Amino acid sequence: MNYETSGIMKHLEESMQMSCVQWFSLQYGELSRLLHHSPNGGKRNAREAARFKAMGTRPGFPDLILLYPASGYSYLAVEMKAENGKQSDYQKEYQKLIENTGAKYVICRSFDEFMREIKSYLMF
Repeated sequence: MNYETSGIMKHLEESMQMSCVQWFSLQYGELSRLLHHSPNGGKRNAREAARFKAMGTRPGFPDLILLYPASGYSYLAVEMKAENGKQSDYQKEYQKLIENTGAKYVICRSFDEFMREIKSYLMF
């Protein structure tokens, strides 16, 4: 994948994620503060990257975390991907770590998929 294609995919994922978070906040206002995004990605200079790493930023951390136990899981981790986007090795490692904690990890490739996953997870 070249840089131009990568940038386009990242923009699509970010736009989709913003729509998903907005929908979640409107549908589940009482839970909206429990849905969190950790700003892991993006370009940073070396000093800022080192500072974020020292504060606990980890490569591969999922895009969204819903800190609400439901459906027999302790929490829900959501990785947003464009239709043809692939998980990095770090993301695959995080998926295994998260699932081993008793949480649910999903990859959502569309707004509709995100809605289905949330509704299924919350079952209300």
